[in-house]
Amino acid sequence: MTIKLKSRAAAVSLITLGLAIATGFAPMISSRLMAQETTSGITIFGGLAPENRLAYSIDRNRPNSPNARYYLRVASNKLPREVLEMEITYPETFLGQFNVENIELRQGRYRGDSVIPIDDVVWDEANRRIEIYPSEPIPARTNLVVVVSNVQNPRRFGVHYFNLKMMYQGDVIRQYAGTWPLEVAAE
Repeated sequence: MTIKLKSRAAAVSLITLGLAIATGFAPMISSRLMAQETTSGITIFGGLAPENRLAYSIDRNRPNSPNARYYLRVASNKLPREVLEMEITYPETFLGQFNVENIELRQGRYRGDSVIPIDDVVWDEANRRIEIYPSEPIPARTNLVVVVSNVQNPRRFGVHYFNLKMMYQGDVIRQYAGTWPLEVAAE
């Protein structure tokens, strides 16, 4: 009998916590406590599958910041073959601005180390897409960071799903590689 009551109490506590977060108590948490590093965390209702979630971090992540910098990481397991081109798409809800002159690829982890030369970056604003064409194929099993500097952040906080597709050596179309669930304008 007491085991059933404890289980029921735990379930009620979990539901109450979920409702508190969903009804708006979450904004009362200091923005300094909100992590900009993505972790696997706990997803109660829906969300991205862990194998599709890509890590990121954002510098100067304030609302309407004219110089935010996004570090969009791609783990080496997402590059099973050489990469010929990349495409990043973002939702209509993202009302920020990019500067293609300030987009670069880096090899390495976290913020990246060595710069990977790029032939061209195309920002198709109408279709909410950024295409990146490296000068040479990016080797398979490379840790990669897409660095997007001087981003004009939107005026309001939001979670925006940026999707990555890559053209691998031997393919004729870009393949989905993962999604960055960016918490933009969080500070």
